[in-house]
Amino acid sequence: MHNPLSRSGGNHSDFPDASLPPMTMPDTADSTELSWTSTESKRRGIFGFDSLDPRSRSFNLIRAKLLEFQTERGWRLIGVVSATPNVGKSFIAANLAAALSRSPRHLTYVLDLDLRRASLSGVFGLEPERGVRMYLEQEKPGSAPQVYRLQGERLLIMPTRARPINSAELLAGDNAQVLFRSMRMSGNNRLFVVDLPPVFANDDAVAALARLDSYILVAEEGKTKQREILDSVALLGRERLAGVVLNKYRGGVISEGYGVESYYAAGYGGGAPEAY
Repeated sequence: MHNPLSRSGGNHSDFPDASLPPMTMPDTADSTELSWTSTESKRRGIFGFDSLDPRSRSFNLIRAKLLEFQTERGWRLIGVVSATPNVGKSFIAANLAAALSRSPRHLTYVLDLDLRRASLSGVFGLEPERGVRMYLEQEKPGSAPQVYRLQGERLLIMPTRARPINSAELLAGDNAQVLFRSMRMSGNNRLFVVDLPPVFANDDAVAALARLDSYILVAEEGKTKQREILDSVALLGRERLAGVVLNKYRGGVISEGYGVESYYAAGYGGGAPEAY
C-alpha cells in the first residue's frame, strides 16, 4: 500500500506552503476563560488534569513517552486518529491533552480537526463562536481561531462546530497550511494534540497528518478489528506511529493493581503491535 506520509517527523522545511506567512498563535493571554471545576471535569470524563485520580494513570504514562519523543525526535504536533468512528478517540485526545498541560515546561493546545463531527466541543461542553472551521472557510488567512481555557487549568482548546462540509478541501487550502505552519513555528515549548477524523471515514486524516509530526491510533477492545489497526498503520506509516491506545481494555492490567478501569496504552515505542 502506498504511504503518503513517508517523511520523518520534525522536518517539514520542504512544505509547499513555505511562502505563506505564519500567524501568531494565541496563548493564555488571548484565551477566553470558561468556568470549570474538578467536579465538572470528572463528570465529563476528563481525568488527565488530576494526577491523584487513578483514572489519569494511563494518560500520565502516555504523556511521559510523548515528552520523551519530543526531546529525542522533536515531535510536537501529535494527531489522534482511529480506524472507525465511536471508539473513544476524542475522549483519549482530551485526556491526553489534559495530562500534557500539567507539564510546567510546555504550553499545550488541543485542536479539533474532525470538522464534520466536532467531538471535542461536546467533550468540553463548548459552543465556539469562531471555531476552527470558520477560520478555514475564510477567503484569505485571517485571525486565528478562538481559543478557550478552562478556569484553573493551563490547557488551550481550539474547538470547531460540526457541519457537513467538504472538509478535505479545507484541510488542503491556504488557511489550513498557515495554521499548520504557525503551529510548527510557534516555539519548541508548545505542544499540539490534534483530534482527527477516523482514517477510513474520508481522506481528512491523511491530509492533516502530512503536516503533523506523529500520530496515536485509538482502538476499542471488542469493536476495532485487528485488520483495521494494521491497515491504518500501513496507510499512515509506522515511522511516525507514537503508539496504539486500546480503549475500554478489560484485561489483566486491572487485576494487577494498575487502577486502570476503561483504557490502556499499548504498543508504545514507535512501532505498531503485530497483533491484538
